[in-house]
Amino acid sequence: MDKSDKRYCSRREFTAAAVSAATFTIVPRRVLGGRGFTPPSDKITLAVIGLGRQGMAVMMNLLQLPEIQVVSVCDVNQGSKEYAEYSPNAMLTMARQLLGPGFENWGEDWASPGTVQLTKSFSTSLGIGGREPAQRLVEAYYGSRNGSGSYKGCAAYMDFRELLVKESDLDAVYVATPDHWHAPISIAAMRKGKHVLCQKPMAHSIGEARRMAEVAREAKVATSLPVNNPYSQTTETISEWITDGAIGRVREVHNWSSRPYWPQGVERPKEPSRRRTTSTGRCG
Repeated sequence: MDKSDKRYCSRREFTAAAVSAATFTIVPRRVLGGRGFTPPSDKITLAVIGLGRQGMAVMMNLLQLPEIQVVSVCDVNQGSKEYAEYSPNAMLTMARQLLGPGFENWGEDWASPGTVQLTKSFSTSLGIGGREPAQRLVEAYYGSRNGSGSYKGCAAYMDFRELLVKESDLDAVYVATPDHWHAPISIAAMRKGKHVLCQKPMAHSIGEARRMAEVAREAKVATSLPVNNPYSQTTETISEWITDGAIGRVREVHNWSSRPYWPQGVERPKEPSRRRTTSTGRCG
């Protein structure tokens, strides 16, 4: 494939900025801006599917990448303020910081004073999520950056299948749904020729993961998982050891976490006490 084709993308390029572009009218760079400006025809058009806490947080990072244009969002939930968060209204605070001066009270109707008791000893704050808050945020962000203060270029969908049909010129999707939907949505997108950035875990089973890899090869699309520090020196060194066979065949991977700010499980249930009964009669 010709690397000058705007739909060409290497794995590393996709991980860094997610794929290559397509749906806008081509305008010469000199007309739109100077050095460092990405014209619309060079942007990666992206849909975000799954707008819970993780989807909202990553979407805010994607919005800031000049190579990317978020053109649609999708979630079965229209919108609510009952998503578990790390701190009170964390997503709303992040959104206001992203939008900048003049947006200090943005999304006030989505503010949530609530908490939820996840375990006997652990409660967490609640906050915004869903397709409507995400759509409003995308349009507020681009509107605040285009000089007019207004933008209406982000479509919202309840069903990812409808999105894939109607957004036929889309370049890529970011999947941040609950885990059991990762494989079905990613496979459907790849079969439509869309590049896929999928939240970890990749799938709900090894069989699903293998099928995802097969479809990616068949469709010749780029795929990636958003793993922290994928190109750090430590990660690359370990990858080289594994590739070179320095530590033999990898059969297991053990991971530990000491994070105190998020429940790593729930308390072990106690066996209910059983009341003993005494029989006063005889059998037979």
